[in-house]
Amino acid sequence: MGLLHWIFGKHPPRPPDPERTCEAAWLPMWQAQLVLHELWERDIPSVVSEDFTSHLRFGAREPMARIFVMEPRLVEAEAAIEEIIGHPPAHQGM
Repeated sequence: MGLLHWIFGKHPPRPPDPERTCEAAWLPMWQAQLVLHELWERDIPSVVSEDFTSHLRFGAREPMARIFVMEPRLVEAEAAIEEIIGHPPAHQGM
């Protein structure tokens, strides 16, 4: 029972790591550029990365981009993105 509890048991959430980057959103390229500038206006450091794999997966019908932020600012960034685009941001692979 000890091994199964260790594997499937409840684990406390780890605290945010200030050195770790996380994906905040997966958006169409045109929308990602607009959201990125709004995040900068709100003093949330963020970067955008063009996602060329979305065409191979047929997950999108247009060029896509991923927005990354530092993990301590992830919740704040996702809330801002939701406010900007009007719905919760998608994440690649989810």
